[in-house]
Amino acid sequence: MNNKVYKYKKYMKKFGHLKGTQLHKAVGMALYLIIDIKRPLKFALSCSSEKHNVKPVKQIEDLVRFALPDDFFAKKQRANAPKEKREGATVRNKMLKEMEEAAKSHIKSIFDEL
Repeated sequence: MNNKVYKYKKYMKKFGHLKGTQLHKAVGMALYLIIDIKRPLKFALSCSSEKHNVKPVKQIEDLVRFALPDDFFAKKQRANAPKEKREGATVRNKMLKEMEEAAKSHIKSIFDEL
């Protein structure tokens, strides 16, 4: 029937000792929202905390951060950065500005000669 493979399940293997608890379900839902649905951390934490009635939210956040690789959020942040912030785009934009200035000065010099 539903043969969909969820990526978050491989990170849930670290929490076998929590099986059957509300905290386990809340962490699973948060990981599902972050990894498979690509939602922000704060949104996932608040939704899972509300649905499974786990307080404080910091408990869920600590376990989510423990489950995910250290550079997970850094990679996600870099991938979502605006083009201007990316290194390659910055170099291209700088070169483009220089070319536009050179073109403007060239046009100006042509009209000054006339």
